[in-house]
Parts: sequence; structure tokens; C-alpha cells
Amino acid sequence: MKKARQLAAAFLTIAITALVWAQDQRSFERGREFKSEALWNLLTSPQFKTLQGKIRVTVFLPQGSRSWEMDLWADENRSRVQFDLPHPEGRRKIITFTLPNEVWVWMPFAKKALRAEGSGFPSWRYVWQIRTDKLDMAKANYTLRFVGRDKIAERFCLVLQLEPKVKGNAVRKIWVHPPTRLPLQVERYSPDGQLEIRIAFAEVKINEPLPLLILEPSVPSDWTVENLPPFQRRRVDISQAREVLGFEPILPSWLPQGYVLEGIFALGDQRWKMAHIVYTDGIGVISVFQRPAPQKRRPPAGQPPFVPPKRPFESPPAGHPHSGRFWGSFLAQLMFPQRVVVRDIGNLRVVLVSEVAREWLERMANSMTPTAAAR
Repeated sequence: MKKARQLAAAFLTIAITALVWAQDQRSFERGREFKSEALWNLLTSPQFKTLQGKIRVTVFLPQGSRSWEMDLWADENRSRVQFDLPHPEGRRKIITFTLPNEVWVWMPFAKKALRAEGSGFPSWRYVWQIRTDKLDMAKANYTLRFVGRDKIAERFCLVLQLEPKVKGNAVRKIWVHPPTRLPLQVERYSPDGQLEIRIAFAEVKINEPLPLLILEPSVPSDWTVENLPPFQRRRVDISQAREVLGFEPILPSWLPQGYVLEGIFALGDQRWKMAHIVYTDGIGVISVFQRPAPQKRRPPAGQPPFVPPKRPFESPPAGHPHSGRFWGSFLAQLMFPQRVVVRDIGNLRVVLVSEVAREWLERMANSMTPTAAAR
């Protein structure tokens, strides 16, 4: 009888333990779901009133790494960024002011300032290469994991990792400052796992008073001011693209899994146009730029044809008001390297730019067939 009671008690203990374990497991699963949603919320738009600091960008290449820094001051609507560019005669300081409806570029070494009106200019926020407006799509194509805690620029951060569900996309690690949702450091890894770029605050001040007039582009009296033609970046429907651009864009018939067409945009002014076709999976972005291919010149008799190097963004003719702007796009590729595929298809120069696997860009380019108007 005593053994029976002991056996019954043992079974009861096991049953209670199993019930408690099951309840704990369900609570854990519910907690994990909440935690996952909370992690995704950390990738929504950062919230701050003022921001200032020093950002260090390090690019990792097979031949070695290189680094550069930029100083940033920003409020909710305006920003000032300054950095030094390498030059044979010594480093050149560049200062940019991004305001709601215009951008200024200061070149102190030349005592010159460029001013362009318009909207849709890239912001310093693009440095992070993380979208905050397509998170529902991102959740379908990426897994977000908590991987640790750390301090960046003396600020506490949660370390998150964005892992693509389809191999061929970049992997990202993000150090997020929870109170502001501000990324204080981002690392991007190639599809084969190699660290490609690190962007991090070396110093940061959040919601502290900015220096007086730091965001006001008050040009010194002895400088030259050049007003550039208004910059336009507007969305166009494919049915209206030829009328707006002067040519009919070519769309790829193959896309990587998870990517969809976000939009077709016209860049430039009335005299010079470029199509910018954007595809995204919520995090990754594939840009397809198109413009009429340059005229091929016939070489003098007896000389072999000259084949110019294929540059990701070929500038307009010398002296064109946008030539410096597109040189800046090429420079951006050097500072924030991505994979680039260049093709001449029909009578269009087509440039595909992204951090995804080069094989994907090649396959997209191979799937593009010139339209009758672009042959």
C-alpha cells in the first residue's frame, strides 16, 4: 500500500511537472512572438530632435580596407555633412546642406558654392542602407534575430541581425539605440559572408542644442555661388515613360525571389534625362539606371576602335550643368561600394547597382530585351 502511494505521488509529480513545463513553453512561445515584433519595431524610423556626431565608414576590400569620416549635424528637417575627399594636391573638404527644398554643396578650397532647388535629394540617412518604410515586406523575406548587447559611442545598443531567407542577399548586423531607434553602427556582409562595409558613430550627441547657425548655408561674401538647374526626381508610369524621358525603358523579365518593382523614376531636367527603376524586397534594393548610350565614334582609317572603360554612371558631356552631379554618383560608388553590371541593350546604356549577388544582376541584365523603340 505504501509503495502504491509512493508510485502515485511520483506519477502526480511527473504530471504536474509536465503541465507546468507545457504552460511555461506556451508562455515562452508567446513571449518570443512579442519579442520578435518588438525587434522589428526597433527598425522603424528613428526619433530624435537633434543629432550631431562623427561617423566613420570603413570599406573592406580584397586588396585591403580604407576608412573615411564625416561630421554630421541634423534636426528633424535639415542636415549638414562635411567630409574630406582625397586629391593629388591634398585633401579637399566638402560641405553639404540638405534642406526641405534645396541642397547646397560648399567647396571651401575653391571658394565656391553650388545650389540646387528641388525635392527628393538623398539624405544622410541613406548612409545606413536600411529601409524603414517596407517592413511588412521585409518580414516576409528576412529573419530578424537578437544577437547581443554592446556599446557604441558610449551608448547602450541592442545588436540585431537581418538574415535573408534567400541566399544571394546581403546580411546586415545593426546596433540600435533603443530609446531613439537610431542605428549607431551597421555592418553589411556579402552573400558569401564577407564583411564589406562598417558604418559607425565614433561620437554622438542626441537631443542636445546644436551650434548656432550650423544648419544655415550663409555663403561667405568672397565666394562664387552657382545655381544649378532644378533637380527633378518624379515617379512615372511605364505607359508615360517615353513621353517624359524621351525613350522607352526596358524592364527585366527575371527578378530574384522576393523582389518587386517599386517604381520608375525620371531623373534630370528638360535637356537630359535618366530612368531610375527600383526593385526591393523590403530591405535590399536593386537600382537599374538607363539612358541613351553614347554615340560610338568611328576611328581613323587604319586604327583599331577605341573602347572606353565602362563606368557605372557615365557623366553628361563636359560643361553640362549636371556633369558634376553624376560624377558625384560615381564617387558614391567608390565610397559605398556595391556590385555593378553595365550593358548596352538596344540603344540604351543600362547600369544595374546593388549589394546582392552579381549573378543575380547578370541574370536580370540577360533577361532584358530591347523594345522596338530601343533597337
